[in-house]
Amino acid sequence: MASYQARQRDPLLDQNIQAALERRGKELLGVVLLGLGLLTAMMLLSYSPDDPSWLAATDEPARNLLGRFGAALASPLFVIAGHGAWMIAVIFAAWGARFVAHRGEDRALSRVIFAPIAVALMSVYASTHVAGPAWAHSFGLGGLFGDTVLGAILGIAPVSATLGLKLLAFLVGMATVAMALFVLGFDRDELKATGRFLLLGTVVAYDGLMRALGRGAAASIRSAPRSGSMTQASSPASS
Repeated sequence: MASYQARQRDPLLDQNIQAALERRGKELLGVVLLGLGLLTAMMLLSYSPDDPSWLAATDEPARNLLGRFGAALASPLFVIAGHGAWMIAVIFAAWGARFVAHRGEDRALSRVIFAPIAVALMSVYASTHVAGPAWAHSFGLGGLFGDTVLGAILGIAPVSATLGLKLLAFLVGMATVAMALFVLGFDRDELKATGRFLLLGTVVAYDGLMRALGRGAAASIRSAPRSGSMTQASSPASS
C-alpha cells in the first residue's frame, strides 16, 4: 500500500504576526475595560436615589451622567452593595491597565472569578462605618447585603456590640485589602515592588518635609537679629 506524505499547509499568518495580533487584541480589551471602569465610576459618582429606576418610579429627568440607563443600574447596586459597588469600577480599571501594559493579564480568569467576594467584603466593611447626613437611605453604607451580614455576625459575637463592631471593622478591612489585591492580580513580586515604592516614597517625602522645615527655621533665625537691631535703632529715635 503506497503511503503519501501529506504536505503541511503553510500557516496563513506567521508566528510574529500572530503574536502581534494577540498583543493588539489584549490591548484593545484593556482599553474596553478601562472605559467600562470609567463609565462605572461616573455612574456611581452621579448616583441619586431620586433618579428614575427599577425601585423608584418618577417622571423627573435622570441626573445620572449615564442617563436613565445609568440610574437604572446604579440604584440596585447601591441598594444591594452600597459603597461596595465601587470595587466593580476598580476591578474594571485595574485589569484594563494590566491588559494594556501586558502585566499579569494571564492571571485574569483565575483571579476575577473571586470578584464577588471582594465586592461582598467591601460592602460589609462599608457597613461598619456610620453614614453621614448626606446618606439618604435607611440602610447603611454597605447596602442591604452589608447590613445583613454585619448584623448576623454581631448577633453571634460573644462580645459587646461596640467592641465587636470595632473588631469587625479591623478584621474585615484587612480581609478586604487582601482579597482586593488578590482579585486585582497582584503577585508576590509586585507586592514587594509596591512595598519598596511606598517605603521609598515615604522616606523621600519625610526628607523633603524636614528640609523644608529646616529652611523655614533657618530663615526665622536669620531674620530675628535683623528685627532686633531695627527695634534698637528705632528706640533712640523715638526717645
